[in-house]
Amino acid sequence: MNNECEISAIIARVEKMEYYFDTIQKILIENPDLIINDASTVIMLDELINYYENGQWLRDYECDERGELPTALKRGVLSEDGVYNLISDIEEMREIYAMDNCKSV
Repeated sequence: MNNECEISAIIARVEKMEYYFDTIQKILIENPDLIINDASTVIMLDELINYYENGQWLRDYECDERGELPTALKRGVLSEDGVYNLISDIEEMREIYAMDNCKSV
């Protein structure tokens, strides 16, 4: 069980990663070039990938599963497949982008 200060930090982190998650999903649909060419988007994506891969996502997910996070908290980023699928979609898009750039050289 986490104490109140830790819960506040977890909530703030989940809200930040949720914003990144939602923003990157929208960019991937509306303007996928930004995922490669826009510095702020690249930073958000790097932070989201790091959050997912460094174990923090899992710890936050487990906290949510224990019912420690408020029910009103938007938490799509904590879905079991959401971030993984987004990362996979972006990797696929990057591969296509790389192949297209190789063809035009």
